[in-house]
Parts: sequence; C-alpha cells; structure tokens
Amino acid sequence: MSDSPWPDGYRSAACFTFDLDADEIWNLRIERDDAWDTPPIRTRGEFGPNVAVPRILELFDRYDLQCTFFVPGKVAEDWPETVRAIHEAGHEIGHHGYRHVNPSNFDSRAEEEADVKEALDVFDDLIGETPVGYRSPASDLSDHTLELLADNGIRWESTLMDSDLPYVHDEGIVEVPFDWSLDDWPYFGYQMYPQLPYQSGISPTGPVFDSWRREFDGLHERERAFTLTMHPQIIGRAGRIDALEELIQHALSTGDTWITTGKEIADRWESGED
Repeated sequence: MSDSPWPDGYRSAACFTFDLDADEIWNLRIERDDAWDTPPIRTRGEFGPNVAVPRILELFDRYDLQCTFFVPGKVAEDWPETVRAIHEAGHEIGHHGYRHVNPSNFDSRAEEEADVKEALDVFDDLIGETPVGYRSPASDLSDHTLELLADNGIRWESTLMDSDLPYVHDEGIVEVPFDWSLDDWPYFGYQMYPQLPYQSGISPTGPVFDSWRREFDGLHERERAFTLTMHPQIIGRAGRIDALEELIQHALSTGDTWITTGKEIADRWESGED
C-alpha cells in the first residue's frame, strides 16, 4: 500500500452505516423486565423499517451512493421486505447477531457460534447472499468472536475504537473502527423508563451534526476514515434525515472523499492496491 490508503484521487473515506435493530432491541428488554412492556416502547422500533429505511434508501439513491446496514437475523425474519429492499437498492447488509445479544454474554463458545451461523443462514435464505461484514450488537466481543467470525466467512468488522484507519487482525479480519462520538444513540437514544446508564436526554440536532461535521473535516484533513454509526429509528426522524443529507452534501463538496461501504474499504485494505 502506498502512503495514501485510498484510491487515486481520494484524500479520505466516509462510511455511512446503519444498525437496523427495529423492535428487536426493545423486545429483548421486555422479555427480561416487564417494566419495559409499554405501548411506546413496544412500537418505537417499528419506525425504523416502516418509515426510516425508505427515507434512507431514497436519500442515498438521490446521490447514487452506497452504505452499509447491519441487521440482526431476527429482524430480517420479521421484516423481510425491508431487508430485500435494502439489498435490491445495492447496499451492503452486514451481520449484527441473530437476536442483538452481546457476544460476551453467551455461556459458551458453541452457543456464540450457533448465533453467528443462525444469522448467516437467515440472510443466505432471504437474499441469497452471505454477509461478510459484522458489527457487535453491544459494542463488545468475547474472547472467541473474531476467530468464530473468520471461521464463518466474515472478512471485516466494525466494533473496536483504537484507530481511525482500518487495520487487519491476526485472524485476517479487517477492522473498520467506529467511535461512540460518531454514533447517534448516545445523543438521541432516549427512553423514559428505565433509563440507560449513559442516557443524556435528547440532544438538539444542530450541535450533534456540527460535531460530526468537525470530526469529518479533521479526518479528511488527515487522510483518515470517517465511520458514522446510525440507527434508522433514531436518525430517520424528519429533521435528522435532512441534517444527514447536509452532512453528505458537505462530504461530497470536498471532491475527494470516497463515500463507500465497509466491504469496499475492507476489500481495498486486503488487496493493498495503490
């Protein structure tokens, strides 16, 4: 690889990613604690596949850009037409567990591997394509996760936060790092009761996007990778999707930002092309 890791003519990369957790993230909480079992909580996740995903697809189609969706296998089973629409629009679909369970919470390696395989089988049956990308459902990995992913055909993942350039793990998997400061959930992921430990309330849209734009500018200047993590049920609200469009326009205005999928970034990192 040359001094610049990006294709000729590009100074930096931008990867827009969406974790399509839908209602699964709330269903699991309801199963563990009936205090979550309220109409607003039960229905909140439905906004993602019903309203937000069509808005996201329309936005990226308007600019002829591709992005990456990480989808739990159970969500794909429950919302097959939504997942097919994402796939048919040319976007990457990545592995996000089967039931949005923290990999470190499985009782055994075999139980974690079964979860990995169950989700892969869902996508193979639904869209005829096996995901090669992965993001942990809970920003965590077990001691076995990377090895299990590699053994099951996963070639890249986006869970760790130790760099703002991709790199390759010993298992051969390309890491495309993310960061909580570039994640919409800490800013907007509010629910009334019970609160998440990191809940800060609902942040105003403008300051959050100003922060993301500053981070993009800093990474672009340093020839790094801007990886933005979003959740359709959060970012798909009308004012936020409009702000996302402005951020995309800003990235495009540089004229030398490679806006692409995690898979494309991983492909380049594996090949070492100049």
